[in-house]
Amino acid sequence: MTETPRSVQYSGESRPKRHPDAASRIYDGEAFIVLPQQSVYKILNSTGTRIWDLIDGNRSIDDMVRVIADEYDVTVEEARNDILEFIRDLTANGMLAGDTADKVA
Repeated sequence: MTETPRSVQYSGESRPKRHPDAASRIYDGEAFIVLPQQSVYKILNSTGTRIWDLIDGNRSIDDMVRVIADEYDVTVEEARNDILEFIRDLTANGMLAGDTADKVA
């Protein structure tokens, strides 16, 4: 059985990285991400934009969880769940580098 992007498992030590072909710009606090070779785009709200900003290949998911929990005054559990869901969505849309980076949902 082939693993689908949404079933990709991430640990707290995972260090997600943006797809090298992803171009992004921030307008009025919202990121607009484009994968030109695949004609795919995504517009992020302010929270998604902040997480996108933290995804640099150097920060672990645990690092991002601490930042988001602190900045948005949410529990660590809420931050972790939201970040993992968001990262799985980005993965499903081919916006992160890795084994599933070129699969689009």
